[in-house]
Amino acid sequence: MRPNVVSVAFDPEGSGPDTHYKALQAVASALKLYEKESGDSALRVWGYRNVWYRFRPADANLFVPVSINSITMLHTAFMNCFGSQSAASFPSYEHDGPFSELAQKIQVGQYDMIKTILGKDFFLKNGHPRLRAARGMIFLREMTLAEFFEMVRELKKVTEDRG
Repeated sequence: MRPNVVSVAFDPEGSGPDTHYKALQAVASALKLYEKESGDSALRVWGYRNVWYRFRPADANLFVPVSINSITMLHTAFMNCFGSQSAASFPSYEHDGPFSELAQKIQVGQYDMIKTILGKDFFLKNGHPRLRAARGMIFLREMTLAEFFEMVRELKKVTEDRG
């Protein structure tokens, strides 16, 4: 089975756990191998940010509406599947509690930003039920493989030139 979308934490180096940066580099290397071996350049990369660093609306190009039910399911899944992380080893200065609660707060705040930009009637009177039900918003950056490799290369250059 061939993927058509891969998601990865796309935090600027130094803005959160070093593991995010290392995972970004590992995913980039794996995708270069995948592209070379499969010949598939159509794969898309969805970069996400949430707890440590966030996209501004102008930096994102894919916006996912989130309902109250989805927000609740996220928290329940997080608490049941990542129990060891319910008390964060590196808590955020913004919230003393599980990251899922902070993610909820961020998603609601991002929805409020877009609601301010588009107007509340865009959501309340929208013909699409998922947009009417939205109370949160996830900001993503969708990239082609070429765009992703270029952004990772630039980040690596900046990071390694500092050392």
